[in-house]
Amino acid sequence: MQQRYEIWEILPDGSPRVSIESVLEDWEGFRLLLRNHETDRILRLAFASPAAYQRRDESDLDGEAARSTGLGRGCFYRVRQSEYLARFAADTCRQFDGLQHFAVITETLCVDVLAVGEPTVEAL
Repeated sequence: MQQRYEIWEILPDGSPRVSIESVLEDWEGFRLLLRNHETDRILRLAFASPAAYQRRDESDLDGEAARSTGLGRGCFYRVRQSEYLARFAADTCRQFDGLQHFAVITETLCVDVLAVGEPTVEAL
């Protein structure tokens, strides 16, 4: 089973290049604040109820990239046949219907989110 990174278009007119300004989890939920490189504006990507997430340095993807297809053409991905999702599902006692793996990959930081349902995207 080889995992596949598929481009995820987060906005109707495409997906911008971004940097991750902040990773937040508090009473408002789980959110990523992203800086759009073209407009210098902030995008908020909010997940209503993520099952799990991880943040890691971009250099930590080297081995995973060698075992995967589709990386390198953007910042936003849906990961199919996900190693992270399979590992989480094998270890958890909770049941999730339709759990998906979303990945935001930038030049310096990567955040993987396991969630049921689409996140909301808002330009601030």
